[in-house]
Amino acid sequence: MSRTKEPEVLKMKDWKSGPDDLVPGCDITVIAEAEEAGGVGLYFMPPGKQTTVFSMEKEDDGTADEYYGPCHEFYYILVGEFTMYWGKDRSKLRTGDANKLVLKAGELGHWTPGWKYSVKNTGDVPGTFFWGLSRPPKGTKTREVAGPPPELR
Repeated sequence: MSRTKEPEVLKMKDWKSGPDDLVPGCDITVIAEAEEAGGVGLYFMPPGKQTTVFSMEKEDDGTADEYYGPCHEFYYILVGEFTMYWGKDRSKLRTGDANKLVLKAGELGHWTPGWKYSVKNTGDVPGTFFWGLSRPPKGTKTREVAGPPPELR
């Protein structure tokens, strides 16, 4: 018989926090994760920094730095300005020659399945966003690079 988990309060002292090993100079905090739903946390990024290229496409074509599977991601911008680049071509995402959406404090971006993405702090101040990432469908094999891609080192 399975037991229902009781509601809980998650205190800052219990959050998992530290440098983002894939994007030097940035920090990531994982506030909570639920196997059925996904995870939520905070991301801290200095001006000019850009994330890896990550794929939320149905199939992994191997060209993105990371593959999350077909899932949903949300960013709520707390401080700063970010540009989200999206499309299918990794090199265009990296150089900013892809489709883009600009988000500022108080705005929410929804990154849908089916695309590759990369986000850059295009503001003048260190930025912070609250993120949420859904779990991919059961059986999806995700992939993460071992360290920062050469262009992010």
